[in-house]
Amino acid sequence: MTNLEALITNIEHCSKVDDCSTVTFPTLKQLSVSDVLMGCELTDIELDISFPCFPDVVTIWSSVSKHVREQLLQKNPRAVSITGLGTFHIQKWLSFENGEVLTFQRPVFLLSKTLAQIRELQHTSVPVPGEIKKVSVNYKILSDVPYPEEVVQNCMQETLNFFYFILRNRGDTDFILKDVGTLAIRGTEVTMAFCEDFLLSLNKSTYVVEKLLTMKWVIADKEVILSPSHFCRVHQFPQFEIRAVPRRASPMDKEIITEFESALSSMGIQGNVGD
Repeated sequence: MTNLEALITNIEHCSKVDDCSTVTFPTLKQLSVSDVLMGCELTDIELDISFPCFPDVVTIWSSVSKHVREQLLQKNPRAVSITGLGTFHIQKWLSFENGEVLTFQRPVFLLSKTLAQIRELQHTSVPVPGEIKKVSVNYKILSDVPYPEEVVQNCMQETLNFFYFILRNRGDTDFILKDVGTLAIRGTEVTMAFCEDFLLSLNKSTYVVEKLLTMKWVIADKEVILSPSHFCRVHQFPQFEIRAVPRRASPMDKEIITEFESALSSMGIQGNVGD
């Protein structure tokens, strides 16, 4: 199991060695080594056992995810923004199929400019329509977290700063919003994939969900779990884990394969080296 304090200390040290602006994570360090529940016992908090490493950090982000989900599942869903990460909203349309009118509700994610500019990330986005009310996640609406306001705000910002640091250093990442979806970044490619349970809660029709997924109008989060990386690993947030994934061929690998196949062809040998 990763030692978060040691991991953070190494990142801080690297930023000094590289002569970059110093990056520090005092709140994440505090949460990794001490109980800041202000009189509440950790066992009194409902935690997801699939997130075992750093329950304090994960609890805060689970509350963020819960708020995003609640806003999107309202009868008149709002656009909800996580500053520094992006904005979620719902695109809705009607379709006449199989003799009935069906309502399709597609969750959409708009990458924040701050995040997109880190390494010119490529992400197709749908702007939030002007008539949709927008809200931002902040401490005041995260009423179910037993932490002081300053701790929550700093935890969220420092997690994002750590996330940015990994991206600036060309790392691949998965940012998981519990019961909503996963923001997967590989190189400059960005995919926002959603939980099927969330899609079903949103549309209340397995047929609609299946069509959304079949038509690739929405990507299921299970499709990005093993999305390949050039480095055979991804940094997973907010768990601060490093997870192994299949290797993704680099452009140089493709050039070598193409040249090799061309050489085989010139000798009258047919074959696909990539198979």
